[in-house]
Amino acid sequence: MDRLLHSLGEADRTAAATIGRVARQVDAVIRVEVTGRSGVGKSAFVAALGPIPGAVVEQTASWDVPGASDPDLTADVVVLVVVDPPRSADRAALRAAGDRALVVLSKADTLGDPQGAADRCAEELGASCLAVAAVGEVTGLDAVRDAFAVRVAAIRSERSAALLADLRSHSGVAALRDQIEAYLASDEGVRLAAVASGEPVPAGESASQALRRALDWRHRMATTRDARAMRAALTLQRDAVRSWGRDG
Repeated sequence: MDRLLHSLGEADRTAAATIGRVARQVDAVIRVEVTGRSGVGKSAFVAALGPIPGAVVEQTASWDVPGASDPDLTADVVVLVVVDPPRSADRAALRAAGDRALVVLSKADTLGDPQGAADRCAEELGASCLAVAAVGEVTGLDAVRDAFAVRVAAIRSERSAALLADLRSHSGVAALRDQIEAYLASDEGVRLAAVASGEPVPAGESASQALRRALDWRHRMATTRDARAMRAALTLQRDAVRSWGRDG
């Protein structure tokens, strides 16, 4: 990408700057904020959760503190920690977080029926809710980590799709077309398109794993009649073949 931006800059500095801004977002850190009322167990949740691959986890100030402003929620993903039953401040935080929210019911080890409480919480808040505990044999944290992995992958996919769309929009300019098309045909460009598809793309795989992935996507490409699915399968098959070629 750096080489492409340098090349584009020689032809059109404005276009290069625009593409560069979008490109920097692709690899920018994904921020996760853990928020909630005082005493709900935010710190214990963060400590028990541990690091999230591909993201940085921050804890906000508490909601509904007398004399203090509620925190601004600016992260890519917002984890709202609640206890049973939810309060009005929880609903306000959920509204502020919108579709970035992931709700967890804390201190599930103190509840007689954690899943039932999580279901009631989900119904009251109008959002899915995962029951978690900082201690015990069954903490529920694996489900939260899985949910994070899905969110992180989706954000990376959205950012990659934005860059791909920006590159394609600039490829109509004659002075930029050759450089952009060469980039999109490169290993890096093919991987960008694969990630943008929204399907899982391994960060690292052996030659045999890449070959199996290539064969799987070739099979899917041959068995679908949906044009969009076929294009996605072709992109992912190409990425797997490139991965196999690099490691084979």
